[in-house]
Amino acid sequence: MTVEQDARQVSVKVALAGAADTGKLAMLRAIAARFSTATVREHPVGSLRVHRVEWTESQTLPDGRFLNVAVHSLTGEAEYNAAEELLLRAVAGIVFVVDVDPAKFQATWDSLMRLSDNTKRNGYDLHSVGLAIQYHRADLHPEVDPARLDQRLGVPPGIIPRFVSSSRTPDAEGLAFDSVLSQIRQRLSKKA
Repeated sequence: MTVEQDARQVSVKVALAGAADTGKLAMLRAIAARFSTATVREHPVGSLRVHRVEWTESQTLPDGRFLNVAVHSLTGEAEYNAAEELLLRAVAGIVFVVDVDPAKFQATWDSLMRLSDNTKRNGYDLHSVGLAIQYHRADLHPEVDPARLDQRLGVPPGIIPRFVSSSRTPDAEGLAFDSVLSQIRQRLSKKA
């Protein structure tokens, strides 16, 4: 886990990762809507768009420092692996977003393999960051069983927190993001 810190504050980055068109931007907007001062900002990078939202948590860490949170996502087809590598650089947490549409399984699998390759190639350890999976748009495909999807993706039961959301509530009350943020807070508390 990479964090920037000084005596008064800690800054962490969370990435919403996953294949193109999985609903990451809708999730980012739903996360931002939970914080009245947070605004989604967009920056073009070639054919991609980088979206981010930042805020400072009102509740301090146990050692009294403030927690600054930045959440980033990419939209569009990543023509070059470097864009996804930059998304993952210095992350303290990852929410991997999966569109449960069976027709999009191959894109999800490819994205998961890129995530794994990028983290290994850049020396990141997925065990050292907050991690959760968000199965999104489940209302559009009620026949999809999340436990079966875990098996197909090779997600060990009970190891990685998994959440299910619908197209109407993309953040599912913030459960996946809140899980990752809670994992980050726990790790920071142990370091204090």
